[in-house]
Amino acid sequence: MLISDFKHGLFKYEVKDYYAILGVPISATPKEMRTQYMKLAYKLHPDTNLTNKEQKARTSEILSKVVNPAYKNLYKQNLRKECELIMSDIGHRLAPEMNKVTVSSDAAQKLLVEDDRRLKQIYQETVEKISKDLYQDFSKIPIKVGLLSELNLIYLVRQTQAELRKVTGGTYGSAPIMSSEGVINKATQTGASTQSSSKKTSNTQSSSTEQESEKKPLSRLDQLIISANRYIDTDNYEPAVFDLREAVKLEPNNAMVHALLGLVYLEQSNITYARIHINKAVSLDSKNIKAQDMKERLTQIERKQKKSSQGKTVKDKKGKEKKEAPKIFGIPLW
Repeated sequence: MLISDFKHGLFKYEVKDYYAILGVPISATPKEMRTQYMKLAYKLHPDTNLTNKEQKARTSEILSKVVNPAYKNLYKQNLRKECELIMSDIGHRLAPEMNKVTVSSDAAQKLLVEDDRRLKQIYQETVEKISKDLYQDFSKIPIKVGLLSELNLIYLVRQTQAELRKVTGGTYGSAPIMSSEGVINKATQTGASTQSSSKKTSNTQSSSTEQESEKKPLSRLDQLIISANRYIDTDNYEPAVFDLREAVKLEPNNAMVHALLGLVYLEQSNITYARIHINKAVSLDSKNIKAQDMKERLTQIERKQKKSSQGKTVKDKKGKEKKEAPKIFGIPLW
């Protein structure tokens, strides 16, 4: 068995879905990936596999040619970064074209119409349930990995569409997904019920506008901003800086990009760099809410630093209070 044997879900788009192979959700941490890998390695390794010689050879092949490469690409930070970028790119490519995407499993179709508030929970619970006996039956491995990859596809695209709605101020529409039989699933991402024919007629113009919005490709700059925000939300600041630096190259005078860079540098306690980008953001667009928030946060931090650097009150030999001289590199100024 090889990774090329998988054909469903993200694999249909020539994406090696290592998350599905390992049996972990896209949101899994490196620690969770390692825990899952150790379970699979113990089950598939010929020294711990309590099966006959033929089955041991089969499980050994699956471990070395399928599971091990997936773990290597997800656990190593530089390779995982590449996987995340690929996932982000495929999400942005498929989000406006979901009417062309087909899913064959009931689990994926249910996830498609799940309420936004429960999406992540249901997605993770479903992945965990399927992954428990992922490599138990050799004949079902391609089916189960494909099912996990379909779940990853739906979750990835729905997350991307939610981010796009934030960028476009909520105007980004939801495209229907085709089932494996070619029947359009009428439910939208928010689980809205089928509208009456009269209401459809009255909303023809707005539906047409949404379709035009769906077809409009997202710019590389917006993709980078969305990706950076995703990293910031998970406190993963290094790749966020990488994306934002690329964004600066594309548009040096974008207030939002500089404000986000200021945010990241503040989180990394790099006040000097944070000040540069926050001031740049404010100078470019003083009404930008993100820039204003970062400027206020920077001001508060600078006030605290100034207060802490001022002389502290101490007592002299006679018991009288006096100010302690501030120090630079441990040397009193007076």
